[in-house]
Amino acid sequence: MPTQNTSDYRQIALVFVSSMAARDYVKAYAITTEEYREKTSVEQLRSAFEAIVPTDWGTAGPIEVGQTMTSWPGKRHSDLGWAYVSIGGDVYSEAVTVVVTSENREARIREVEFGRP
Repeated sequence: MPTQNTSDYRQIALVFVSSMAARDYVKAYAITTEEYREKTSVEQLRSAFEAIVPTDWGTAGPIEVGQTMTSWPGKRHSDLGWAYVSIGGDVYSEAVTVVVTSENREARIREVEFGRP
């Protein structure tokens, strides 16, 4: 779960993607914002992730935070950062891009984009 410290959005992004790679969708979902959960179920989160990293993927890793931003078009006042998190695989790699925001003084995932651009 997120801590009261919202200063390192990269760590929250890494925990979120690592949780999904470990198939712990409930843990990943718990890190999302209320807004995200209103429009996306844990099953939808699982399905979207498994569309890019199927269950027969093999070992997922390394999982690393790549490009990050603290300023971008459409950034909200409460947003802490944007992060591109890569997921290595035996045959090819994938990525998940997230926006981390502050909600009730906790870092949470507000937006998720699945797949490499």
